[in-house]
Amino acid sequence: MARNEGGGPSGDVPGIGRGVVAGGEAPIMTGDIEDITILFVDDERQLLSVLASNLEENIESLDVVTASNATEAVERLESIAVDCVVSDYKMPGSDGLELLERCRERDPDVPFILFTSKGSEDIASRAIDADVTDYLQKDLGAEQLTLLSNRIENAVAERRAQAAAEDAVRHLRRIHDRVADGYLGLDEEFHITYLDEEAAVLLENSRERLLGERLWDVLPEAVDSPLQAEFERALAADTSVELETYYEPYRTWFDVRAFPADGGLSVYFRDVTERKRLESAVEEREADLAAVADAVAEMRDYAGSLLSVAERVDGEDAENAEDAENAERLAAGLETLVDGFDSLESMARE
Repeated sequence: MARNEGGGPSGDVPGIGRGVVAGGEAPIMTGDIEDITILFVDDERQLLSVLASNLEENIESLDVVTASNATEAVERLESIAVDCVVSDYKMPGSDGLELLERCRERDPDVPFILFTSKGSEDIASRAIDADVTDYLQKDLGAEQLTLLSNRIENAVAERRAQAAAEDAVRHLRRIHDRVADGYLGLDEEFHITYLDEEAAVLLENSRERLLGERLWDVLPEAVDSPLQAEFERALAADTSVELETYYEPYRTWFDVRAFPADGGLSVYFRDVTERKRLESAVEEREADLAAVADAVAEMRDYAGSLLSVAERVDGEDAENAEDAENAERLAAGLETLVDGFDSLESMARE
């Protein structure tokens, strides 16, 4: 439904810009487009109303916002999100091309169709320079209105597809930015066909120097290594491989995963040197604790033997009451010591 409602000779002017279609031929549609909002700008209010009504009949789910001059159009754009702008050229104040420039300043990608009876090569040239999406002769005939409807739908479809593609690229880039892996593309002879910046950093060189190089020339110490063997196996068996490998010249541990792709390999790898260092430190600590546990267990056994002897000494065996009391105290102390050794061993082995 048209909101805020405000002629020329017949004939077609070939479309120009992003939606170029020769003559009056209707372009091939890209598919159903839903929920389109357009801004239609024309100073002839009665004609504007007729054109808006016809477009709403031709395009399903279309909402037409109208304006009678450039100033009013800019006000609409400030408050309403539109999918396409359709404008006359000759209007009071700013003309259609000046409106186009103001639209491009606000949104460089919004489709803009110049629908005008004021056609000339000069206007067409200026429209191209201003990045107009399309340029059509104003005509109330059914064929021309159908053509205009198609141009609007195609322009909106193209913009939405472009926006979706850009969103997908941004999403992939965000994922890539969160992943610390470097990426290499290798052909069947292990030449580097692609690498990202992280891969270049990990390989301690620039992308420009590494592209086209054979991997084994870049990593000569990896020749005849498990890395080369696994990569060759991945190619020959068309299977993925994964391994951790140490490259001595870089003093670096790498976690490497390779997948068959386009006759070569896609390789993801990352520096895991710090993780390996921590793992080694943990292993050393566990070994030290195991040694402590063994020593504590040995001391517990010695203390247990002494406790057995002390427990056999009772008051009758002692020469006097004082010796008996000392024997009891020794047995109690040894028992406490054995319990302590048990606790220490358990802690060391956890």
